[in-house]
Amino acid sequence: MAENGAYGAQMAAHLHLDSAPVLAVKTLGKAQLAVTRLRSETGLSEMSDPIPTEKAFIVTLHLRSNRSVEVWVGQQRIPTGPYPKGGVGIVDLQYGARVFTPNPFDCLQFYLSRAALDEMTRDHGTPRIDTLEWPHGKFDPNLHHLAMSIMPAFENPEGTSRLFIDQVVLALLAYAAHTYGGMRTDYKMARGGLAPWQMRRATELLRERLDSEVSLSEVAAECELSVSHFARSFKQAIGQTPHRWLIDRRLDEAKKLMLTSSLGLSEIAIGCGFADQASFSRAFKRVSGTSPGDWRRTCRQ
Repeated sequence: MAENGAYGAQMAAHLHLDSAPVLAVKTLGKAQLAVTRLRSETGLSEMSDPIPTEKAFIVTLHLRSNRSVEVWVGQQRIPTGPYPKGGVGIVDLQYGARVFTPNPFDCLQFYLSRAALDEMTRDHGTPRIDTLEWPHGKFDPNLHHLAMSIMPAFENPEGTSRLFIDQVVLALLAYAAHTYGGMRTDYKMARGGLAPWQMRRATELLRERLDSEVSLSEVAAECELSVSHFARSFKQAIGQTPHRWLIDRRLDEAKKLMLTSSLGLSEIAIGCGFADQASFSRAFKRVSGTSPGDWRRTCRQ
């Protein structure tokens, strides 16, 4: 996915880093969201290059403590102080920014475009969010918990479901809108789930893609809904997120193949949409309480 904002390789260049892994997502309305991991064992030797102005926010979650972080917005230095592990800082890029820290750092930066926030408030029928606010460096256990769920995707992006990444990044957007932007949702208006035709189309598409990747925005588009509306409505109707529902169907199909074919577990794993046998085994044991091999032997006795 092409990078058109202060995330991924562009953010790495601003900070004079060699690289920065990124997970990027687009909403149904093509608004940009991204999560970038930024790490340095030496810190910055000089002030970062200016980050160009744009209609977006950067929410930074520190994965290790940092004694000193300087943030400049326009010509003004923003008082920040030290950041503990789990500490959060927010910068509005409409004014541009520069940062400096001489200390080693490891953090996740959540890039939230103004367009994505506006799309979410329109979808929920709430007033537009003016800004995102959080005391610089204050610990946020909820954001830290959400971030930890997506960390394995940076280590093994090819082995992580696209649907799962979409859901977590969407959850991060919703959390930021509520916690930092003050968005309040009228949940009475949000009830009702999906229309019968939408449920049929969503489950049909997910079943068709048991052995391949599918994005949340792709399924939402088939149902003529925004991504956030679809994800919320699907869970209301089914009681599971789309990702969990898809994993359960893949496991059902894997069980059928283990009972009716002589295929090896690695072949079954790939054929049912898992990245490899290890990820299949983890998912199977989490649901069934036993390994696929033990389950197969027991059922065949």
